[in-house]
Amino acid sequence: MFLEIGAITAGILVSFFLKDINFLAINFDFLNSGLIYPDFPLLLMIFFALRKGEFHGLWIGFFAGMLEDAGVLHFSESAREFVTILGVHAGVYTLAGFILGKINKLIDQYHTAPIIVLVVVSTIIIRFTVWLLMGILDDFNKSYSFLGPAFYTALLSPIWFWILGWLFRVHYDEAK
Repeated sequence: MFLEIGAITAGILVSFFLKDINFLAINFDFLNSGLIYPDFPLLLMIFFALRKGEFHGLWIGFFAGMLEDAGVLHFSESAREFVTILGVHAGVYTLAGFILGKINKLIDQYHTAPIIVLVVVSTIIIRFTVWLLMGILDDFNKSYSFLGPAFYTALLSPIWFWILGWLFRVHYDEAK
């Protein structure tokens, strides 16, 4: 039990730092898309929510979201200081992890096509919800991208799910 919690905690931290250092980030200058990166903490949360259920999705979503919130700083021009909005990512990721964990029996999680579709849809909904809540609480970011990160994350999801399944030894027999 403690070994599993420690391994998953290490996975959350590694996923966050992979995203933070823009590991595998791409930039399409001709599309003026800015930097597009895969959302590794979100992939980790989706993986465990699908394979282990709503409890794993819930707590992994919460801690991955808290790390995201801690990493997001917003510069307030009027006050000339950095203002953090804590809890937005944590709340959205927690709710998403719980919902994905609840519907894990409805998804064919061991084939590529359903995983890609689920990751695209989940990422778009989660990114839109975060953008909306951040806009309501502070200010709407007009350059916030939805589709680029969603499709790029989904493109890497089969490889990442295979790596996570191998690293965490989560196989089809264990998930039932």
